Amino acid sequence: MSNSAGIQAETQAQGGIQVGTPDVVAASTFPQYAYGTLLAAFLARRLGLGEVSVAELGVAGGNGLVELERVAAEIGAAQGVKVGTYGFDLGSGMPTPVDHRDNPSMWQHGFFKMDEELIRSHLTSAELVLGDIADTGPRFMRSGAAPIGFLSFDLDYYSSTVVAMKALLEESPEHYLPRIVCYFDDTVGPHEELHSEFTGELLAIKEFNAAHEHRKIGRINGLRYKLLPMTESNDEFSWIEGMYVLHLFDHPLYNQYVYPDADRQFPLGG
Repeated sequence: MSNSAGIQAETQAQGGIQVGTPDVVAASTFPQYAYGTLLAAFLARRLGLGEVSVAELGVAGGNGLVELERVAAEIGAAQGVKVGTYGFDLGSGMPTPVDHRDNPSMWQHGFFKMDEELIRSHLTSAELVLGDIADTGPRFMRSGAAPIGFLSFDLDYYSSTVVAMKALLEESPEHYLPRIVCYFDDTVGPHEELHSEFTGELLAIKEFNAAHEHRKIGRINGLRYKLLPMTESNDEFSWIEGMYVLHLFDHPLYNQYVYPDADRQFPLGG
């Protein structure tokens, strides 16, 4: 066993995240949700927090929220952390696009309607929050929910994403973990969707970073390599491109050491 492999195995044994593709991620129909929730629960545990919140922004038919609820329960039990699960949606399908920044060539008013009664019948613990996120977001932030650790942005439009960011990402640090895993669904897409930093979610990210000195959203560098061998077949794993982290440099716990090993050394010949 190489130095690196030995240290990785030891790290996992000491409570770290499984090397390569974690089993819970590989088994999920929404691996991006499993991965984001796993990192959130791990960080909450290492910070000594007993609970964390995860949320899907844009529920549509409900498949993602049902799976988020399932993996949150599994991961929470494994990590010893209570994971609160939430789904935010307008409830009536997509609104009318505002301008070109919303990519109306890809999406239009009324897309992705939900069957609220059907979705609720499939949920056991997740909370479905309906209404304009400009209103429901601030109410949620005042509700006393556990710190946010993972958010899936699937609102499609630039305008909706900007509103969600303002509603959920600008409160005081105690409402968040110091690093929040964020999945942005509409950054790759099929051939017909030509995403760029000038429209859609990528523009919203760019503008958020420009407007906030102490909070920055950045991609998880090298994630596809961390997840090998899962990503050896690239056609099914475009979600990796959408995985980001919001770094809250103004958070009092941002610099707290959380790596599983109490001491990290590479001894000669070890």
